[in-house]
Amino acid sequence: MAENSTKHDRGDVLVFGLLTVVALWFVYSYALFYLTIEPSGFGIYWPRHEWLYAHIVAGIVALVLGPTQFWLGLTGRKPSLHRVLGLTYVTAVAIGGIAAFYLAFHTDFGWVFGVGFSGMAAAWIISTGLGIAAILRRLVEQHREWMIRSYVVTFGFVTFRVLDAAFDTAQFGTLVERMTAASWLAWTIPLMITEAILQGKKIFARRVSVRVVPLPTVNVDTAVPEPMEFGLRSSESSYLPPR
Repeated sequence: MAENSTKHDRGDVLVFGLLTVVALWFVYSYALFYLTIEPSGFGIYWPRHEWLYAHIVAGIVALVLGPTQFWLGLTGRKPSLHRVLGLTYVTAVAIGGIAAFYLAFHTDFGWVFGVGFSGMAAAWIISTGLGIAAILRRLVEQHREWMIRSYVVTFGFVTFRVLDAAFDTAQFGTLVERMTAASWLAWTIPLMITEAILQGKKIFARRVSVRVVPLPTVNVDTAVPEPMEFGLRSSESSYLPPR
């Protein structure tokens, strides 16, 4: 039993460590590029660079905190730290989601791209909000599942860049077409896969067999009632005639 627990812990460390490495790679390769005060660093985003700046900083915070939060939540270690980091994560999602809505409504890549990006922002905020609602009602399992969905959408910014780079390397369509496709595929496909895994584990989980003991069959026509004892209460004994 202890050996299985150790293997499970090692698997968690491997998964969360890999997520952290990928998140840091994304931050170093793409996100830090926009953390500048030079207009040339923002390109076409300069007219709305404040919103992009807020979106990127909040996204970095949520992206980096995610693996640590999963580790603390699954192991039950340092609950106070888990709550503080959880509040920080939720605040980052709220700021990043609001900024994402603004950027989607003021995009240069067309309304279809804007709708896809808005959908991702909505999924980000809704999944995180339901995760918070679940833990406030002490629904731990639902909280865990909704926060997994939330981080899948958070990781969608990484997926977006990977897809965009892959489409560009393969020379699929125009720039606008590649960006539009990535804005939808970066979060819908990962969420679908996540949902299939979460629900599939419940469907194919080993069921606990319960032995049902049948009750004895009673014939109401031939059943004999249990004898009942009749007696007088102490208060009624005074009404008996003397002997």
